[in-house]
Amino acid sequence: MAEKLMACPVCGETAVELFAKAYDKEYFTSDKQYSYARCPSCTAVYLDSPPADRLDEIYPPNYYSYGGIAESTNFTERVKEWLDVRMLAKVLKGIPGEKLRVLDVGGGAGWLLTTVRRADERVTETHEVDLQEEAARAAEAAGHVYHCMPIEEFTSDEPFDLILMMSIIEHVPDPRRVMAAMTGLLSKNGVLLMKTPNTATVDARVFRHRNWGGLHCPRHFVLFTEPGLDRLGAEVGLVKSDSYYTQGAPQWAISVMAWLSDRGWIKVTPQRPAYMNRVYEPLTAFFAAIDFARARFAPTAQMMISFKRSA
Repeated sequence: MAEKLMACPVCGETAVELFAKAYDKEYFTSDKQYSYARCPSCTAVYLDSPPADRLDEIYPPNYYSYGGIAESTNFTERVKEWLDVRMLAKVLKGIPGEKLRVLDVGGGAGWLLTTVRRADERVTETHEVDLQEEAARAAEAAGHVYHCMPIEEFTSDEPFDLILMMSIIEHVPDPRRVMAAMTGLLSKNGVLLMKTPNTATVDARVFRHRNWGGLHCPRHFVLFTEPGLDRLGAEVGLVKSDSYYTQGAPQWAISVMAWLSDRGWIKVTPQRPAYMNRVYEPLTAFFAAIDFARARFAPTAQMMISFKRSA
């Protein structure tokens, strides 16, 4: 008997298909096997019955963005920061105005907002929205305004010229609601910049039934293809202004590490999750080089998409 799967959270389609089954091979927050479905209508891949009411459980205290690799000083992260400055400077250059307001969604202590300030001196006001109460002090010490709340509840009297959603939309159970909220927060010439995993790529095909790292099981609730995200944006009043594929080395690395762990060749534990393992950095460096090399002629594991208001 076929497994009964919930309707697509993006478009409501009920005639969906099983995409994969997976375990938490990064943090081992549960021994449960999770089911992911794929919607043939909007191409979304999503977690069946996501544990949105158990965030404290699935995001343990040693979760990487709570002060882990986002603030690392290793070579890979220094290169990433340099690339981020270049990318953000290019995006900000296309936004008019003498003073710019920037909102970052889900960026913890605001390390990316600090990078934004380095990229363009016109950035005078920076806001962070996140659920981590412990990140507030560090964000405020760096000069950012911190709002500890779900993004769906955030409001502002003034619009933002740049909104960053870097690796965030896949973590929310209702991406349509969040995208609609972003539309209402954008200024007339503002840009919504998003980074999210791409399901139409070779790593997803190779590791689909082997705990694919892009699932980040069970923390990624909804995943997209570029056409699927374009469609959702258009339905909430946004139009794509730019897009490109970029490296998704962590997805590759986590996929390979799950395979190695299953065979007992490396050890990953709740106390020392995957990103703390000694093979993680060399694997991410290797796969980053692979993805950068093939990004010009093939879709890679991560996509960057910019949206503007359609009216």
